Amino acid sequence: KELSALVISEWENGSFISKTTPVTQDLLRFWFSDPFCEARTVNFHEGQRQAILNTIYTHEILKAESVFDMYSSVSNDITAEMDLSYLKKDKFSHPKYCMKMATGTGKTWVLNALLIWQYLNARHEESPSSLYSKRFLIVAPGLIVYERLLDAYLGKEGQDGTRNFATSDFKKFEDLFIPSAYKETLFGFIQSNV
Repeated sequence: KELSALVISEWENGSFISKTTPVTQDLLRFWFSDPFCEARTVNFHEGQRQAILNTIYTHEILKAESVFDMYSSVSNDITAEMDLSYLKKDKFSHPKYCMKMATGTGKTWVLNALLIWQYLNARHEESPSSLYSKRFLIVAPGLIVYERLLDAYLGKEGQDGTRNFATSDFKKFEDLFIPSAYKETLFGFIQSNV
């Protein structure tokens, strides 16, 4: 809750976007600014927006390198109540992001947006760092979710077993996900790597 309040405050006063990379600024304006949102018939809903903003803020602005860093960056009161020896375990030594979203609330779209953000920033970094990635591993909890993810990334499967990219979420909702300057790069990556 404290992170969300901090993110909302910085988003509303304009300081959030000024602390991000040029690519992230392009994406955030495209995804969430009024001129773009008003021109579209489909937009991210508030819960999706908050999940995207919280993740970008924690990763790109706070540059948290561990779970402890994330908590302590937001509130020292939180860390005072925690078992710090437990947070020192190796499994917490890198950033971990979790979005609490119910079934049917658009987690795949949040995942899509975060993949786009990571990939485009990695592609446009002047000197490679470990902050962004061009490689992703998405784990599905079962065949139904796995098929839904394939549909989202590569499109629906036809009777001949091939997938039609025009029916993918990325293509169907390109006006929501991808500024035109980045479409060719992103479509090429998705179609050749998923």
